Amino acid sequence: MRLRNGSHGYGVVTKLLHWATVAALAGQFVVGYVMVAEGDFEKADCDPPAESRDGGDLSDGAKARLDRIEELCEQRQDRLDARADDPLGAAYSDLASGGIFGGGLSLPEIHVLLGLGILVLAASRVAWRRTAGLPPWAESLSAGERTWAHWTEKLLLALLFVIPLSGLLLVVVSYDLLPLHVAAHVAFFATIAAHLGLVVKRTLVQPDRLLQRML
Repeated sequence: MRLRNGSHGYGVVTKLLHWATVAALAGQFVVGYVMVAEGDFEKADCDPPAESRDGGDLSDGAKARLDRIEELCEQRQDRLDARADDPLGAAYSDLASGGIFGGGLSLPEIHVLLGLGILVLAASRVAWRRTAGLPPWAESLSAGERTWAHWTEKLLLALLFVIPLSGLLLVVVSYDLLPLHVAAHVAFFATIAAHLGLVVKRTLVQPDRLLQRML
């Protein structure tokens, strides 16, 4: 197994970076869509049972504590209601206000960490490509197929930066940037479909060793 790319094909480093990126993206999309899917929230009764007592049985201090309990409960319920209406926005809002590692990793925090990991992988892939170069084209690819593969691959690399960066902007700038994040996802899925279409064609329709180059 050779570390660098060459006439033999892709080297070990390129393959590891490629499949680590695939794994990180898969985990990122699963976490992201689970965040959106979460929405099963129940309405709580925020009136403390002892609050119904009257006749001066409760001291001022006890009443103040009950009022505080009720206030905290209502604040929590407001957050749950917000999550039910817009779970992704509420999750990012909590993350932006509470920071990372505030009390165990939540899904939004895992989502952010995976995004940072994808950024590191994307930068590593670009740096390694400049260092190690690329192997020669598979001889079976036509000129049109090489152009197709070249530009879809470049767009995919660019989106590896755009998707996590647009997600981070949701946290540090404004949730109003969600359309940019969604558009980046749509562009990614369209591009990956176009890129994989060539692999499927060359693996199933016109069988050759194109897929094996990255295995």
